[in-house]
Amino acid sequence: MQVEHSAQPFFVSRESLQEWTKRPHQHNFFELVYIEEGAGEQCINHTVIPYQQDNIFLLPPLDCHTFMLSQPTTFIFIRFNGLFFKKDSMQMMDYTEWFQNLHYILSSYNRQPGDIIHNTADKNMLVTLIKGIHGEYIDKREQSDSIIRAHMFALLNILRRNFEQTFKREHQSGDKQVSDMLQYIQFNLFDNEKLRIESLAGQFNLSTTYVSEYFRKKTGESLKEYILKSRVNVAQSRLQNSDQSAKEIAYELGFTDASHMAKVIKKYYPTEPACSTGA
Repeated sequence: MQVEHSAQPFFVSRESLQEWTKRPHQHNFFELVYIEEGAGEQCINHTVIPYQQDNIFLLPPLDCHTFMLSQPTTFIFIRFNGLFFKKDSMQMMDYTEWFQNLHYILSSYNRQPGDIIHNTADKNMLVTLIKGIHGEYIDKREQSDSIIRAHMFALLNILRRNFEQTFKREHQSGDKQVSDMLQYIQFNLFDNEKLRIESLAGQFNLSTTYVSEYFRKKTGESLKEYILKSRVNVAQSRLQNSDQSAKEIAYELGFTDASHMAKVIKKYYPTEPACSTGA
């Protein structure tokens, strides 16, 4: 399996292609793909779907992907990782903590291929931001670094809003409370105190002895398992896309130590996802 690496924390390119010559591959960074024009199919983790003009894809690290072009296609690729969101060259803004809190959304929002934005107004804003980022990156004018960073901040917040709305829709049930609980857990995944049984019981007006039973009854899995799997997704993402050490990540996410975290990750993800080579 070819894994594409990038030493740069941020990179933008615009490519007009008659055919896709790269082999199916993975990479160690997030990649936002905007289809400026053209049509064809995207293959990601064995799933093939059509793409067309103005589609926007978010490819998390280690998702295997390739494109098959049925029409000449112009792509804008934005590659980024957590290092990009540290203080800029003018030491004006530091988005490190904000980006870390987005990891669980960006790396595991739904793991489905395809266009990620279905709201027309948000799509229009994203296209404007993407083109603005590309223009600043190419021209490299005064303060371009800060302007690009601010554009990315706005872009990822729009993605977050859409992912949160999707999460709410996909977890609707006859009991609104369980949907609220799932969202509460995700949004407080880094706060051990708020995820304690006592805190959840108080937040959702349940008895401490009934919280775990209630969660299993409504979702089909244990509360502990759900939280652990969510943290594993975040741990993977941070290991791949931040400069934090494994020890720091393990401590922050509530694992005993880096070794314990590695064992848990291996339990849920024993092998890398296979990459489809078929069209």
